[in-house]
Amino acid sequence: MERRSESAQLHELALSLQSSETRPFLAPWWLSPAIAYWSGQPGIAGSSHESLNGIAESARFFLSEDWRKARQILENHQAAWVFAYDSDRVAQNSAVVLGVGLPSRPICRVMDRTPAQAPPLLLFSAQNQVCRLYRVAVEQ
Repeated sequence: MERRSESAQLHELALSLQSSETRPFLAPWWLSPAIAYWSGQPGIAGSSHESLNGIAESARFFLSEDWRKARQILENHQAAWVFAYDSDRVAQNSAVVLGVGLPSRPICRVMDRTPAQAPPLLLFSAQNQVCRLYRVAVEQ
């Protein structure tokens, strides 16, 4: 029952990405296929062998402690949206994917637990009990 509720809440936020314009999103890799399906938008990470680079990029973003490097990842993929999910799970999974240790203050933790501390690059847009959604600010 809890998993169904989580899926329904993720679905709700994914629907807010629907647009006739292409606006890629970054999310933990295991959530990306469902978000892409529901939103009609491309995800940077996915669960197939064809998206291994995107999975690694997603992991690098969420584990990074350097906002400049995180910005570069988003810019490289022209990401318009970022989903923040359970930071403990995201950090542990990302560390396994990259074969590295857990940093003390990864971006995923800031986005999940203290959204007011996110840089102006990420504009808090929406949240529910499952995740938070940020819009990526476009530099003029």
